[in-house]
Amino acid sequence: MFRYFGLLFLASCHSSPLYKHTSEDDNTVDSQDLITVNDIFISVKTSGKFHQSRLSPILDTWFTLAPSSTWIFSDTSDPDVTRRTEGHLIKTECPSDHSRTSLCCKMEAELTTFLTSDRSWFCHLDDDNYLNVPALVKMLSSYSHKEEWYLGKASISAPLEMLDRSMLPEERKVSFLFGTGGAGFCLSRPLVERMGELVNNFAMTGDTIRLPDDVTVGYIAEVLMGVPLTQVETLHSHLEPLRRVDRDMLGEQITLSYSTYEDGEKNLVGLEEMDLEKDPTTFYTIHCELFPDRAENCEKDS
Repeated sequence: MFRYFGLLFLASCHSSPLYKHTSEDDNTVDSQDLITVNDIFISVKTSGKFHQSRLSPILDTWFTLAPSSTWIFSDTSDPDVTRRTEGHLIKTECPSDHSRTSLCCKMEAELTTFLTSDRSWFCHLDDDNYLNVPALVKMLSSYSHKEEWYLGKASISAPLEMLDRSMLPEERKVSFLFGTGGAGFCLSRPLVERMGELVNNFAMTGDTIRLPDDVTVGYIAEVLMGVPLTQVETLHSHLEPLRRVDRDMLGEQITLSYSTYEDGEKNLVGLEEMDLEKDPTTFYTIHCELFPDRAENCEKDS
């Protein structure tokens, strides 16, 4: 038994199969379904207190590869961010804390804004994610955007079991997986469109079943829509040991992150000679490693 954002879940011993993406050969996609970055709605959730420490490194690095495809969702107006993103900062009316209500409020804003666009894919990221944009495009091109897909990476090894309170007074036990928001996840447009009113009332759904935003997405997709989580192993969150991702593997990974363990040890990608005083997020180092000819301020070998 474990606690997730204050809600107790039981991990079922009778886990359903994990749907894993292992190669582009797993799905046959017609050439007309191949996409570009302009077909993706990349959504970054943040808060005003992190605009400088977390958001600024994003805007300096991977955002430069997809500026017209990336939207920033925050609880605070920021003229500098608005200027740097050319108007892609969306100020929500959500609280600035990290409560379930605030998280679900922002996710509702992200999904409803996506539906006003003409993009084929919705991809959510947190503000502690580095995104390898070409790797994301390559991965999504191996799935048909005309079908219903829920792509992500679970941070637990077995589905969650919970009593579904959405049908009170009757309660039923349900079991499902969810793609952790800290690794990033993507939804195809047909799936989000079929969610319908559940998108417009996303925050209410989260409050009703007492789940945070990423788990609520999993509940809606797997339980209510019947679309299983397809796991993408090249998505990474701060919840996993990141040192396993070394220089040789870096180019294949889609998302990366960073964190500090309780004992003070850093949880970082396995790159050597990183200057954490200058680059505490590691994003500049990663960006220079992946895109040395396009990134600015990279130290070149003489």
